[in-house]
Amino acid sequence: MSSQKYVPTTLENTPYLQPPPGRRYVRSFLFSRRVHTPLASIHVLARVLLVMCLSAAQLRTMSTTHPDIVGAVVLWIPSVLFFFLSGMHEKVARVYLLLIIPTLLSLFLTWALVNPVPGNFVFIQQQVYAGFIVVSVAVWQLIWLAIVAAYYWWKRAIVNGILLASAVALVISYLVPLPSWPLAQVPVFHSLTLYVSDQGLLLAFTKVVSYSGMMLSTIALVVTSRDVEFMGALRQLHIPQPIIFFLSTVFRALNLALNDYETIYQAQIARAVNAQPRSFVRRLRDLASIAVPMVAMMIRRSSEIGDALLARGYTLRQQSMDFYETSPWRAIDWAVVAVCLVLLYMAVGPFPGLTTLTQRWW
Repeated sequence: MSSQKYVPTTLENTPYLQPPPGRRYVRSFLFSRRVHTPLASIHVLARVLLVMCLSAAQLRTMSTTHPDIVGAVVLWIPSVLFFFLSGMHEKVARVYLLLIIPTLLSLFLTWALVNPVPGNFVFIQQQVYAGFIVVSVAVWQLIWLAIVAAYYWWKRAIVNGILLASAVALVISYLVPLPSWPLAQVPVFHSLTLYVSDQGLLLAFTKVVSYSGMMLSTIALVVTSRDVEFMGALRQLHIPQPIIFFLSTVFRALNLALNDYETIYQAQIARAVNAQPRSFVRRLRDLASIAVPMVAMMIRRSSEIGDALLARGYTLRQQSMDFYETSPWRAIDWAVVAVCLVLLYMAVGPFPGLTTLTQRWW
């Protein structure tokens, strides 16, 4: 017989829910991430604090009275680094970027065109809405109705006819002055003026840079965080057991809901739901049709979880085992806290801004 002493395996030797060797991706709140990523090596509490302080500093840079473009660009760089160091899949990263671009574009146009900001040089100043609607009968309206009716009689379609009639009526009314007979004048909202100045463009660009940085850092935080890490952090903070149990049940239900959605979607594909080209409205109806089986499966899941807890004799007052992953607080986490203090000073302290400091130095 061997003389070596048997050492039992404990939770300290093999942490619970660690990914098996050779596994490349692990589940997070949204989709999945690579197992070993630089950002995931930071403690989840330090990660959350870093993103919050960074977002607070970026909010200050987009001040309407004193936009800090240099500070926005400097703080945008670590946000981009967080996004690319989060370990998400390349396809998922491209989807997030495609979703962010229209939002940022609309934000830039709104602040650059609709919100007048006085500046040293004015590019455009033109009133587009006088603050009231004139109810009238005009020749272009008759032209519009005639084109819509003719297109419907020809193609038996209404949407394309409306678009064609609107384009033709707009071009004709712009080229040829058409008569109109006003009937009434109704005040609605207030007047709008396109006012584009150098300060307005600077403010719009600063807001786009700051908001994009906040979006990227928040996405990186959500992608790199796992529910088991939050549960371990709450246990380290000595949060009461009922609160931890409630949050863990919510996170588990979210993961099950994502798995159920994937199952239902794959079942739709197996039934050739996308065999033919479908319109955007039809795709929305297909997405809404998933809600019925999703609700039914969520009700069944909740009943199964309740039966499992009752079968195991679980109560909120009993002492539970600390089987969740807990990360130790290391030197890199203290370094992150120091960076958070600097960002917090930039957000709420008497900090003039990097743009002002740059102007003083130069």
